[in-house]
Amino acid sequence: MKLLSWNVKGLGGLEKRKEVRLLVKDKNPLILCLQESKLQLCDDRVCAAVWDRSSATFSFRPSQGASGGLLTIWDVSEVEVWSSCSFNHVLSIHGRFIKTNEEFHLFNVYAPCDGGARQELWEALSGRLQELRDQKVCVCGVRRKDGQWGCMVV
Repeated sequence: MKLLSWNVKGLGGLEKRKEVRLLVKDKNPLILCLQESKLQLCDDRVCAAVWDRSSATFSFRPSQGASGGLLTIWDVSEVEVWSSCSFNHVLSIHGRFIKTNEEFHLFNVYAPCDGGARQELWEALSGRLQELRDQKVCVCGVRRKDGQWGCMVV
């Protein structure tokens, strides 16, 4: 799986969209997970601005005020998504990689700053991950102990 995950800290400006597009062109991911888009609305035009291939579709969770917002984009010629689900601070997709027929669950996460809300998020997410314990799962947008962002394969 070739996955790119980035806390973009706002996707509203043209310069940021160009920056993401250049990174996507350079890294050529099958799936792109963006956290903190700060977008209330997302459409094909926004996705086309960051994804340089025509064979893409997306799933989106709007921001809450000026924070949050999740966007997951995938190449439909490489990835088949069966379902997309959204709950507090999480956007998930379930599907398979077409060439390898490998099934996966992917969680794109933007954790809130508030400690109580963050704890509630991780409790809810932990429950879902336990249900999927024997399956291939990736969680993106995770803040590591060193303060950096990354992905976690469960």
